[in-house]
Amino acid sequence: MLVSTYPINRRFETSRPFGVFMAIERLLTGGLREQIKELMATEDLVMEAMKDLLKDEIKAHVRNVIEDDPELKADLKDAINTYFLAQMRSVYAELKASRAAARLGLRLLPEEMHGEVGDALIGLFEKEIGTLLEKAL
Repeated sequence: MLVSTYPINRRFETSRPFGVFMAIERLLTGGLREQIKELMATEDLVMEAMKDLLKDEIKAHVRNVIEDDPELKADLKDAINTYFLAQMRSVYAELKASRAAARLGLRLLPEEMHGEVGDALIGLFEKEIGTLLEKAL
């Protein structure tokens, strides 16, 4: 008869506490995982709020610097007005070019199509002008 030299209740020795990892895994598969996700989402929210506060502080500092220097304030105001006028002139130039292109397109069409295409173009321009005005206001 063969007798085993190994005990039946032998424990496996590892360098890591295997039971601890099993317990953590069980905890994470339950409600704890959701709580950790919520906590991380809250942390992201706090970080975004901090970024917004920092931006507000920087804006306030910039405003204070501008208010303290009347010459700089006047230069910035002039630059902004010049930029705005340039943007408006650009939009106006696009409108003029579109109008000229539409007139050319109408002249290239046969006479019997002028009314139909003209009405379609007017509808298109009305929509575009409405969109531009909504953006501007």
